[in-house]
Amino acid sequence: MSGASTTPPRVVTDRHVGAVLAAAAGDALGAGYEFGPPLPDDEPVYPKGGGGFGWAPGEWTDDTQMAACVLAVLADGSADVERIGASFREWFGNGPADVGVQTSAVLSTAGDLMAVSQAFADAHPDGAAGNGSLMRTSPVALAAPGDPELIAELAAGISALTHADPDCQDACVLWSVAIDHQVHHAPGSDLPWSFADAVRVGLDQLPVGRRDRWAALIDEAATSSPREFRRNGWVVHAFQAALAAACDTPVPAGPDPAAHLQLALEAAVRCGGDTDTVAAIAGALLGSRWGATAVPSSWRRILHGHAAAPTPRLNAGDLDAQARLAAAAGRPDPHGWPGRASMIDHYLALPVPPPGRHAELHGVRFGDVVTLGPALQDGIDSVVSLCRMGTDDVPPHVDHLVVGLHDTEPEDNPNLVLLLEDVADHIQSQHSSGRRVFVHCVAAENRTPTVAAAWLTRHHGHHPDEALHIAGERLNPPRMFLADGVRAVRPGASEPAPD
Repeated sequence: MSGASTTPPRVVTDRHVGAVLAAAAGDALGAGYEFGPPLPDDEPVYPKGGGGFGWAPGEWTDDTQMAACVLAVLADGSADVERIGASFREWFGNGPADVGVQTSAVLSTAGDLMAVSQAFADAHPDGAAGNGSLMRTSPVALAAPGDPELIAELAAGISALTHADPDCQDACVLWSVAIDHQVHHAPGSDLPWSFADAVRVGLDQLPVGRRDRWAALIDEAATSSPREFRRNGWVVHAFQAALAAACDTPVPAGPDPAAHLQLALEAAVRCGGDTDTVAAIAGALLGSRWGATAVPSSWRRILHGHAAAPTPRLNAGDLDAQARLAAAAGRPDPHGWPGRASMIDHYLALPVPPPGRHAELHGVRFGDVVTLGPALQDGIDSVVSLCRMGTDDVPPHVDHLVVGLHDTEPEDNPNLVLLLEDVADHIQSQHSSGRRVFVHCVAAENRTPTVAAAWLTRHHGHHPDEALHIAGERLNPPRMFLADGVRAVRPGASEPAPD
């Protein structure tokens, strides 16, 4: 269908994680607006929580709870549809706050889920095509990277556990194949891309007699506003509204085109109606093109919820780790990550260990993994990690943001400027709120001075070259492509630079 992947491996991983993380973020973003009216284009949209089920800010709903059930099985290296069905049963048995009518009817009926689901569809020929399986399909493509036939089979089978209607299965097939196609074949963020064409790739995986209808539905969505698909509890309108949000939202000109992800998710929520589900569906498509690095840190920090069991609470880091494992057939990397308790132990055992670089700039501390421990002992309560970290490397009471910045090649950082501006804003927000912030990578050789310079540029009024000089002198001069990223950072709310 599409040949070998043309995407750098680190970007493939970012997009795999992005499909899951952006779907969850869209779900949490829409939760507080569910079943409300359409909103004006200038109405601010944020993950405020609330809604009919009293969600906490940043808490995902049943959409991601069920997606997390799928993801947990895939992260264990299994694509067993019956096992996923058992996870759905366990989730339902724990009494989630919100369950769709069709999902509840199927999961509350004894017997083989596929048979029960088909019986429900047969008994409700005009009412069994809800959006409840499309909302949870974001992880499915990770189970078979680059294999659209197997992805289509899994997507249809997992849909049929509760939603056997052909429209539900077809929608999940098209969306899941599109996710995989974008992960492997979308160009860099600075180049144009058609979300509608990505969805059309899956038409070949549908029964021949249903392809023309879906092609027309895709064409309609690609040239419409998402507001036009008002019956978005129906899977077809949910599909079209999500695709329209991606297609109708302009990609920003300038250095941060991946900001389109946030703008399109906000547009999906402004449609009104089943806002969390439309935004979750849209998030899977958007995240598989722009990557997890396009999900705003202000959303990721508060993102949380549950899967099959009511405890423990999961967060964005948990979804990130499970998405990586799912895409690797359940296998961690050669160092046991993700899932390893301490990556610092690994870093300290490198042939050339980190040197212990550190600096304090305007009250924020920057350093490497050697100086992280002393910083925590000194009472640091907000850590920004620019490298892989173990599950126990930062205490749970400390605010911890892990950022996917690479010092390898420019192609590994398609969202470089957006990422630098976002992490600089996060540092400033934490510092301004009175938190003691520590920013680090492994050796403070490239990534840490880059972020320090971006923060000085964006929030302290320094010219980028001056900021790079300060960070380079205090820590280390970063690689040229990272320095060029700093030079593209735009000033935010600044404090004047000292004379």
